[in-house]
Amino acid sequence: MKIAICGASLPPFDKEILKKAYEIGKEIAVNSHTLRFGGCWGYPHEAAKGAFENHGEVIAISPAKNRHEHAEKYRFPLSNISEIKYTDLGIPGRNIPLVVESDAVIFISGQIGTLNEFTLAYYHKKPIGILAASGGISSLIRKIAKICMKVGEKDRIVYSRNPKMLVSQLAELNQ
Repeated sequence: MKIAICGASLPPFDKEILKKAYEIGKEIAVNSHTLRFGGCWGYPHEAAKGAFENHGEVIAISPAKNRHEHAEKYRFPLSNISEIKYTDLGIPGRNIPLVVESDAVIFISGQIGTLNEFTLAYYHKKPIGILAASGGISSLIRKIAKICMKVGEKDRIVYSRNPKMLVSQLAELNQ
């Protein structure tokens, strides 16, 4: 599976949530999934680090047109990444290929950009995992999904505070 990690990329960061993001990345790697993220810092990069350090494939979907712009204009990391795909779509334009070309999406906290990624994932009926109690927009997803759910529509969202369980439940949803 190709699993996108979306979430807060700007401080402040909770140390416990950073640890859980790392563990999510590790679980993605040890289960032979590919981790995809927006090439940014924060919880998504911490998950990328967890996957990369555990020999997983990590693909950054960058808003930039090239490596220089990725590092200089956006000030995004070049570490803990197997491959960078440059979209030249800016932010939030890169969210479309990040989410649509992934098999599932995990959300960790987040702000407006994460909300945009969630609506894309929900609209495209992607299996969605929420790191419960991670704060930010993720704490509102149950309410948002309830409002958006159509009659007879199957819920494709799993919630867990446990990184291992979250990745496992998400894989089951994708079957």
